[in-house]
Amino acid sequence: MSTSRSRRPTPEAKAPPRRPRSYWPLVPLAAAIAAATLIAALPAAVLTHFLPARVRLADLSGTIWHGAAGRLSIEGRDAGAIEWRLHPLGLLHGALQLDVHWVALGMSVDGATRIDRGGLEARGIRGGGPIGDLARLGLTPGWSGTVKLSLASLETSLTRIDSITGDVRVSDLASTAIAGGADLGGYRATFSAASAADGTLAARVDDTGGPLQLRAKVTIDQSAHRGVISGTLAARPQAPAALAALVAQMADVRGRDALGRVPVDLEFTF
Repeated sequence: MSTSRSRRPTPEAKAPPRRPRSYWPLVPLAAAIAAATLIAALPAAVLTHFLPARVRLADLSGTIWHGAAGRLSIEGRDAGAIEWRLHPLGLLHGALQLDVHWVALGMSVDGATRIDRGGLEARGIRGGGPIGDLARLGLTPGWSGTVKLSLASLETSLTRIDSITGDVRVSDLASTAIAGGADLGGYRATFSAASAADGTLAARVDDTGGPLQLRAKVTIDQSAHRGVISGTLAARPQAPAALAALVAQMADVRGRDALGRVPVDLEFTF
């Protein structure tokens, strides 16, 4: 005969007391969101504090991130209007990094730009327009045609160009001072180096078809606002009579090479 012992019930395990939830880790995140919201609402005029003294913006609209200036001036000279989208990280280094759309009458250019107290750097510059619209920037009046920019890079102190690489193309070029305004055709200038110590720029110039055959080098003296095109020139059969006569007059003075081309040194101002 067996006997059974009664078992006592085991007490249930007590859960540890719940700690109050801490929200302190969220404070930096909230502060960052608040700061971003505040900065996003800053007006476009804030950008003027980061610009070199030579540059002025007026008729401002929008915000610091995406804004526009109806009037841009450099060294007191009207330089059109500008629209931008700002990359904020540049502000940490005291610079403006922007995607820029610049307009001056019929001329428009887009590019990625960095501006600081030392000057301006631009990459991927694309655009163009009527050459005559550049007269407000100092181009000698009387020139007409269309210019197209395709520049990989441009560095400038805002008073002169320090380095430029890429192509500048012109088409339907004409000047009231040359052969009665006859069509001069199209040309391509290829830049591939920094400026010399004295600020002189150099480029290779070739015609892209038209009434004149040109193979030359252009040297630009930025301080004197003067350039010289040195090379050889020849009139093609389709050249207007006034233009062919001008080339013939040059040949009378300078002669021709074995291929019938005339050595030239043409000076221009800008």
